[in-house]
Amino acid sequence: MKYQSIQTIKGLGDIATIALIHLFLKYPNANQKQIISLAGLDPIEKTSGTSVRGKTRISKAGNKLYRRSLFMGTMVTIRFNEEMKCFYDRLKEKGKHTTLIQIAVMKKLIIIARALFHSNQGYSSEIYQAHCGMVAQNSNVA
Repeated sequence: MKYQSIQTIKGLGDIATIALIHLFLKYPNANQKQIISLAGLDPIEKTSGTSVRGKTRISKAGNKLYRRSLFMGTMVTIRFNEEMKCFYDRLKEKGKHTTLIQIAVMKKLIIIARALFHSNQGYSSEIYQAHCGMVAQNSNVA
């Protein structure tokens, strides 16, 4: 049942779904921030005192299996899932780098998949749009 729940996210394939289930089963008590960190997608900033400021990057401290298996699923999701495409386009308009946007979408997919895993419900565009405030914007347009 949990497998089918995560599979309802348009764009995630079998391998990405299995990797996500493995992540959620291996760390059942982890919260959202910890799950992102365990996947190696948490940001780290290179600083040394006041003089050295490096670019922020992902830590890659987590298991690379999760990042690798989610990458292609993220690319497909950006292309075929309307909500993720809208999220991608919004960040692109703000001038964010493509790689940074892909990581943001990957994080969002992990969070959504985790919620579906725990609730045993399928992905619903209407529920996603309501949580993100997209429904209110669309109803004002009409």
